[in-house]
Amino acid sequence: MEQACQFHPLEPATYLCTECESHSCDRCVDDSSYNPVPRCFRCNRSLETLGPGNIEPFWRRLQQSFKYPLTTQSLVFIVVLSVLCSIAIYMPFALLIYLALFGSGFKYCLSCLSHTADGYMKPPDITEAYEGGFRKMLVLIAMLFITGLVMKLANTYLGSAIGGLVALMVTLSFPAIIINYAISDNMIESLNPANIFKLVNSIGLPYGLILAFILIMLGSIAVLYQLVAVIPSSLDSIFLFAVTFYYAVVLHHLMGYMVFQYQTALGYSARLQGGANKRRDSHAIAMAKFSALIKAAEVSDATQLLQEQVQLNPDNLALNSRYFELLLASKNQPALVSIVPKYFDLLERNGRPDLISRNYKRLIINLPKFEIEDACLKLLIAQVCFANNDPKVAIKLLHGMHKKHPDFKQLIPALTLLAEALDEFPQYQAHSSACRKMISRLTS
Repeated sequence: MEQACQFHPLEPATYLCTECESHSCDRCVDDSSYNPVPRCFRCNRSLETLGPGNIEPFWRRLQQSFKYPLTTQSLVFIVVLSVLCSIAIYMPFALLIYLALFGSGFKYCLSCLSHTADGYMKPPDITEAYEGGFRKMLVLIAMLFITGLVMKLANTYLGSAIGGLVALMVTLSFPAIIINYAISDNMIESLNPANIFKLVNSIGLPYGLILAFILIMLGSIAVLYQLVAVIPSSLDSIFLFAVTFYYAVVLHHLMGYMVFQYQTALGYSARLQGGANKRRDSHAIAMAKFSALIKAAEVSDATQLLQEQVQLNPDNLALNSRYFELLLASKNQPALVSIVPKYFDLLERNGRPDLISRNYKRLIINLPKFEIEDACLKLLIAQVCFANNDPKVAIKLLHGMHKKHPDFKQLIPALTLLAEALDEFPQYQAHSSACRKMISRLTS
């Protein structure tokens, strides 16, 4: 039964921590570049991979698969290779040239297969076809010779019935041979019956779908060959070669995706590469770890982690807001005393005075004994609260300012604001007048 991520119940688990006995998805692990393998957020132990989770079956990706070679580089490679193959027949040493050209095409197809198996859904660079193509073609010829020899010997020494059965098994096994060769780059390993059986057995019935696709593609190529008569003779060979190479790339991509889909059964691990799945930076990993720690109710560790991130990113408003919310929710007054002046100053610099007023009121409600000691911060909060029609908070903050902060450079503006706030309440007119007399004395 497929396990779900402990922190994202709707996501399939892709890793297992044997120490914590917990399951995690790709987002909930420490996959920093300095870690050779992903580690657990909670115990920092190496994790066991469970495969890439939900993967769209390869038979549902036919539309994407046929678009796979339609990139600029791949199309240029197919066209150039087709043109060269068409004119190679008129050149000396045509056979050797054909071997080199088909070898380049075969090597590029193998690169597409292994590239896809590693999670890359776009074709590899065409430079993958430039080196070693001739050797790859000779290996393919050798594999065809060996499998043909096996069928011939079976038919000669074991009878036509057994020989026919062996020929059928070899034919059905050839996609597995190609897959094994693309992954291992070893002819002996790819022809090993045990490896062939393991791959076919691990994939199961869907392996038959690949065989069906191969037959369909061969049939469609045959139909195209019949229709090619309507094309001018100077272009027919180019067209046929282009169609052949195009289908070869598509087919190898499909086989690579099949390997990617059944990677867990085949004993290795890969992830979809590119796009949203690019490697995360240290901050993104830290925030994912923070989320996991919060969901695991490990508030102390989560607070320490977020504090470290705030110190590394002091001007990140969203991060500071998240840290403030955590401290407020956990009623961590000592940490709030330290962070509030910096956080409110950051809100002012980012043009969010409304959040200063709102968050200060929430702070007083949750922690009635919380006091602001900094005179500049008192004045800032009083100003935004008064501007947001809350003179009572301004009065509470600025009352006694001349006694608590006699050397405050902005004492006059603070007392002026206090007087204006007192003016809002008729019962405080005497206090307002006294405040203005004090301002007069201080300015005289």
